[in-house]
Amino acid sequence: MVKQTKRVWFLCFFTLVLGAQVVFAQNTEEKGGRIDLKRADFLGTNQRIDKNAKRIIGNVKLKQDDVFMYCDSVYLYAERNDFKAFGNIHLVKGDSIEVFSDTLYHYGNRRLSKFRGNVIMKDKKVQLFTDSLDYDMMLNQAYYLNGGRIVDSTSVLESLVGRYYTSREQFFFKDSVVVKNESFDMYTDTLEYHSNTKMAYFRGPTTVVSDTNTIYAERGWYDLNRDFGRIHQNARYTNTSQTLDCDTLYYDRNKGYGEAFSNVVMKSLTDSVVLTSNYAYYNEIEKSSLATDSATMIQISATDTLYMHADTLLSYVDSVDADMRTILAYYKVQMFSKNIQMRCDSIAFAFGDSLVKLFGNPIMWSDSNQMKAKNIQFRIVDNELTDVYLKENAIIITENDSIHYNQIKGFQITGHLQAHELQEAAVDRRSETIYYLEDEGQLTGMNKTRCRKMNVHFRNGQPHKIVWLSEPVGKVLPLSDLNPGNMFFNEFEWLDHLRPKERKDIYIWKPYVPKN
Repeated sequence: MVKQTKRVWFLCFFTLVLGAQVVFAQNTEEKGGRIDLKRADFLGTNQRIDKNAKRIIGNVKLKQDDVFMYCDSVYLYAERNDFKAFGNIHLVKGDSIEVFSDTLYHYGNRRLSKFRGNVIMKDKKVQLFTDSLDYDMMLNQAYYLNGGRIVDSTSVLESLVGRYYTSREQFFFKDSVVVKNESFDMYTDTLEYHSNTKMAYFRGPTTVVSDTNTIYAERGWYDLNRDFGRIHQNARYTNTSQTLDCDTLYYDRNKGYGEAFSNVVMKSLTDSVVLTSNYAYYNEIEKSSLATDSATMIQISATDTLYMHADTLLSYVDSVDADMRTILAYYKVQMFSKNIQMRCDSIAFAFGDSLVKLFGNPIMWSDSNQMKAKNIQFRIVDNELTDVYLKENAIIITENDSIHYNQIKGFQITGHLQAHELQEAAVDRRSETIYYLEDEGQLTGMNKTRCRKMNVHFRNGQPHKIVWLSEPVGKVLPLSDLNPGNMFFNEFEWLDHLRPKERKDIYIWKPYVPKN
C-alpha cells in the first residue's frame, strides 16, 4: 500500500511538472525562453489563494535561458509564463550577476524581474543595495526609483533614482546623488558612472568636498580610481586661503595640482589679492601658482585699488619658511591705480619684507610726479604703498606746464607716501634740484641748486618746500635767461605718453628706448 501511494504521488508530480513545461513551451513568446522547474520539495495548487497558479514549495530552483532562480516558494503561472517567488530569493544570471531579495515577481516572456525587500544585486565589481529593483534582462538594465546604494572597491554611491546597464557596467544616478570615498565626498543631481573604469560624469550642480578643499561645477568628469578630473561651467575651487573660479578646471588630487582655463579668477582670503587670467595652475603641495594670458593682479586697499598686468604672474612660498611668499611678475609689467602708476620689465614682491622690486627700465608716476631710476623698490604695508626707493640716476620730475618742469635728482631718493600720494622725498648724494619760483601764480624764475643731501616736501603733488641738509650751491635765474641747456638735467625724460592713465592701458605695451 505504501509503495503504491508513493508511485501515485510520483506520477502526479511528474505529470504536473511535464504539463507545466509543455504549457510554457506552447505559450512562451519568442523573446522569452521557457521557465523550467529544476527542483522543489512540493508541487501542488491552492485554490483559496490563487486558482490559476501552481504552488511550488521548498528548495525551489527554476531556470530560464541563462538565468537560475532559487527561493523558498513560488506561485507559477503556466499560461503567462510568470511566477511570484517568496523567501530567500537568489537569482543568478550567467557567470557575473546575482540578485538577492525577499520577494520576486518575474515576467518570463518579457524577461523582467521585480525584486522587493532587502534587495542586493552583485556583479564581479559592484554591489547594489535597495528596497525595490526592476531588472529588465532583455535590455540588460536594472533600475530603482526609491533610493539605492552602490558599493565598489573605491567608492560608495547613493541616489534616489538609479539605472544600471549590466552589459556595459554603466550606472546612471538621478536626484540627491552622493559619492563617498577615502579622499572626498561628492554631491550632485545627475551622475553617470562606469564601474569598470571608475569614471564618473556629472551633469548638474555638483560639489566635491575633501579635508583640504571644496570643488564646485555643473559639468565634468572625475576618475575615482586615479583621483583626478576635469570640470567646467561655473567651476570653482576653494580652500582655507583662496578661491579659484574659471570656465574649465583640471584637478589631480594625488599631485595636489590644478589647471584653470578661461576667465580665471583667483582670490586670496588672507591679503585682499586677486589674480585674473585666461590660464593658471595651482600646486597645493608646493603652495605655488602661475597665471598667464591677460594675467592681472588686483590688490584692494582701504584707499585705492591697484591693478597690475604682466605676461606671467608667479607666486610661490619659501622652501624653508612657508610664511615667506614671493610674487614674480615678468615681461611688460604695467600697474594702474588712482594715485600710482608704473611700468617695467619685471617685478619681485617678497611678503616677508613687504618690498616690491622693479627691474628693467622702471618708471613710476604719482599725481603729477614722474619717478625714474636704474633701480626702484617700494614698500607695501597693510596693502598700502608707503615708501618708494630710487637708486642710481634717480630723478623725480613734476610738470609745471608744458615747458617748465621741476626736477629733483640724486644717487638715491627715498619717497614717503600717504594714500598713495607723494608727501616727501629724501635725496642723498649728488643731490640737485631745478625748482621754479612763483609769485601770485606766475613764474618769476628758476632755482638751480646742488648739495649733498636735501628733503623735498610736496603739497597737492607739487614740490612745496625744500630743506637743504648740507651747504647748498646754486643760483636763481630769471626767465629771460632760461634755455634748453639750463632748464633740464641730462637725465631728464618726460615719459607721460608711456603712463597708464586708465585701467585698460595696462594691457597696451608701448615700446621705450632709454635715453643714452
